[in-house]
Amino acid sequence: MSEDYVVVVGGLNIDIAGLSGPLYREKDSNIGEVSLDVGGVGQNISHNLTKLEVPTHLISVYGDDHFGEIAKDKCKQNGIKLNYSKQIKDSHHSIYLYVNDNEGDLVTAINDMEIIENITPKFLEKRLDFMNKAKIVVIDCNIPQTSIEWLADHLTVPIFIDPVSVAKVSRIENILDKIDTLKPNEHETELLTGIKVFNEDSARDAAKALNKMGVKNVFISLGSKGILCSRNQEVHIVRPYAKTIISTNGTGDCTMATIVWARFSYGDALPLEEIGALTQAAASITLESRSAVSPDLSIRNVVHRAQENI
Repeated sequence: MSEDYVVVVGGLNIDIAGLSGPLYREKDSNIGEVSLDVGGVGQNISHNLTKLEVPTHLISVYGDDHFGEIAKDKCKQNGIKLNYSKQIKDSHHSIYLYVNDNEGDLVTAINDMEIIENITPKFLEKRLDFMNKAKIVVIDCNIPQTSIEWLADHLTVPIFIDPVSVAKVSRIENILDKIDTLKPNEHETELLTGIKVFNEDSARDAAKALNKMGVKNVFISLGSKGILCSRNQEVHIVRPYAKTIISTNGTGDCTMATIVWARFSYGDALPLEEIGALTQAAASITLESRSAVSPDLSIRNVVHRAQENI
């Protein structure tokens, strides 16, 4: 019997991170730590999935420069399969540069991701048969809108989407009825529904609106208020578990990976509230780490943390 797997279509970056020390001053030179690691929403989701023991293929593109080789080697080390990705000749690799303040929150960032424009419908068409044999396909909205819409029209397996940002959420406006699972934040949700999310009641209304638009499963990240889970007009809010926050970077990617892992492993058997509890357990582990993907993330640790808080 062939192995079940998940496909993630999205970004594979090199992340250059500046993490401030105890004191952060804007427009000044701050003492802290600088690190370089592999990143990107698609890659981060993929890495979290491999740590949760899900066989994962990342379909992406990478440069033929030094950074591209680093990204390829790190994916191999992390158990992410790149068989259906492509190295683009004479291209420099995708880089994401960001700075976090002393509370772990993003202050500023610059992304140089032009290479991702190579993920075109023509590129994806050659990989369609493989994607349609997966249990789930996850789409990172960093890829072009034409490619997202092409995938929505041609995939026959459940589609999970991470909108990535307010600037990119409009890329899915035309395909909401083809999305199985969506994980937006409050601002992305408002742009999709026209409902301003400012408290729990408005978040519930917005989630139900997305369900009516055709999105089967909605998980709205509410930041410090936790996560809202909605399916067939059933809505639950699960509070956050994190007691210590070192960095918020990568938390959303970990949350998405946990949602995918829950479906991959248990199908539709898990109650919505239990899925929400698992996401908050995983997110709390990531928030306690300086890395976008926590070295402490594992099925055992996620389940244990969830059980501690239920």
